[in-house]
Amino acid sequence: MVALTSTGDVVLLGVLLGLASADLVAGAAVVAAGLSVAFRWGSTSLDAIAGAQAVLGPGGVVGPALATTSAWCAAAALVLATPRGWRAPAFGLAAALFVAGPAATDGDSLALRVAAGVVAGGLAVAAGRWLPQAAARPAALALAAIAGVLALVA
Repeated sequence: MVALTSTGDVVLLGVLLGLASADLVAGAAVVAAGLSVAFRWGSTSLDAIAGAQAVLGPGGVVGPALATTSAWCAAAALVLATPRGWRAPAFGLAAALFVAGPAATDGDSLALRVAAGVVAGGLAVAAGRWLPQAAARPAALALAAIAGVLALVA
């Protein structure tokens, strides 16, 4: 609900998804991905991040190349950290919000965000179902760490 309404704190979102993953490495990856988003936008507030993306554009396509790469790495970390089962769509939705942003200002931006949510949700379900967790979890942690470094450097 935190991701869907874009209210609250990105670190809280990371902690909630980390707990939902029920895995220490995946949980660390998800929290680190959330922190990288906070580093990139300079705030942990989802409201502030939504506002910035409403003005500047989606995080995955606007700004310096290092910053946009950070958004994609954070989103990929969430997809790779996805657990099996009913929790997977929440990870995909959060990944979509990291890249496409939560704020829709018109019909086109709403369509972009809905499409990103559907695609990332499908990728998260597929990753949770078919990727071996022994390989996906460490890769998620590595991508989240890369996202954090890129966000700090950008």
